[in-house]
Amino acid sequence: MIFSNFEFFLFLVIVFFLHWYLIPFLYKDAAKQIKAIHILLLICSYLFYMNWDWRFGFLIFISTAIDYYAGLIIFDSTSEKVRKTALWISLTVNLVFILGFFKYYNFFSSSFNRLMQEGLGFPNSLPILDIVLPVGVSFYTFQSMSYTIDIYRKIIPSEKSFIKFALFVSFFPQLVAGPIVTAKTFIPQLSSLKKLEDIPFRKAFRYFFMGYFKKVVLSDNVSPIVDLIFNNPESYSSIAVWLAAFLFCIQIYCDFSGYTDMAYSVALLFGYELPENFRMPFTSLSITEHWRRWHITLSTWLRDYVYISMGGSRAGMLRHRFNLMFTMFVGGIWHGANWTFAVWGLSQGILLFIESLLKDFRIKFIKFNYDFLKPSMNVFRWFYTAILTALFTTCFRADSLETEWIILGKMFSNQDGILRPYMLKTGLPVLAIVYITHWIGHFIYEKNWKVHINPRLEFVSYPLLILLFSLFTPDIVIPFVYFQF
Repeated sequence: MIFSNFEFFLFLVIVFFLHWYLIPFLYKDAAKQIKAIHILLLICSYLFYMNWDWRFGFLIFISTAIDYYAGLIIFDSTSEKVRKTALWISLTVNLVFILGFFKYYNFFSSSFNRLMQEGLGFPNSLPILDIVLPVGVSFYTFQSMSYTIDIYRKIIPSEKSFIKFALFVSFFPQLVAGPIVTAKTFIPQLSSLKKLEDIPFRKAFRYFFMGYFKKVVLSDNVSPIVDLIFNNPESYSSIAVWLAAFLFCIQIYCDFSGYTDMAYSVALLFGYELPENFRMPFTSLSITEHWRRWHITLSTWLRDYVYISMGGSRAGMLRHRFNLMFTMFVGGIWHGANWTFAVWGLSQGILLFIESLLKDFRIKFIKFNYDFLKPSMNVFRWFYTAILTALFTTCFRADSLETEWIILGKMFSNQDGILRPYMLKTGLPVLAIVYITHWIGHFIYEKNWKVHINPRLEFVSYPLLILLFSLFTPDIVIPFVYFQF
């Protein structure tokens, strides 16, 4: 059940009706309404998640139950030893027994077996298991862990209601692909009774249409081109490989931000506000700025719970840079069980490290006023950021390090090969649409350009947009990229 399917629209309509019409009809008392709404949304969230595989429901329940009771112990106990033990139980269950086993066991087993066989001549030592990766496991484990960590740090109190906490972990709009929500921002929203007349329907519809357009019209149309070239890079020309690198950046952005836009919209329909996850990343003038605009909730989570826990910038210069690189390495590994993700994360850390050194050098040694150079320098910085982002993101997409080596060889040499005309006819307009709309959005949201649209004209245009989107919707259903993470 994905947001762009009719099945989900039917599910959403039913939940919306039960939430806003049936429950207020059955319960007149505000407290009873709130509790009934929480129970309804919790049941619907589990049904939504178990639609992929009914067994996934038990996994998320185990994570929820352990972190709920760990939170109570951490908050109520006066013994530091007991508090720390409860925290470590929470982290161990989430990182080792859930995330570690389901996502990384086969990866580490195959890597260990290969090392033992090729290095020492021993046969396979660890079995390879037939493990089904639960959808969204990386997202809800990180959310649940943030809760116990924040209680341990005495940032928030424990949540006494198991239903509220379970709903925070499993809230269906953002459950399987984010954005990553923390307890300190979401649980307080569960305390008040929402009113239908306060729902910003216009804003919600805008975000859903925008997300649908990104996912189905843009991402899904370039996805087959990206798959063809990355699955067989040796057959394609250098220009085709560079095109695929840029198109993959567009594909994953439109796919992932499209999902979070639609998740934001659906949450708004029930009165809840999810955090921003993307902020026009292709307007970035550095890799550092790119990571302030891309997958913001993951970057924030890594900053708050990995980078700061290691000492952050409070440590010495070398330790500070190491903390930065290690945090990005963790971010790479979080994305998937493959050495390509580890190398990609490490490469991002190295780029951030270099930019940090250059920034310190500029502050210390460049004393003259170079404001007159800023316009031309900004163009150069934007271009260099776009090139490096596309270049290193190939490692994110490549199936293996061997494939990545072939891709890099193609990119840094002028080799002939296949380049179908339809790839340019489809890919270049999509690239243009994304980059142009990014800069329009930059001026609207960051430079405060005022755009006024007549509400009646806007709502009349929705049926036309639905018709237009249907004309550009591919015949096949392409799952969201981040479902695999």
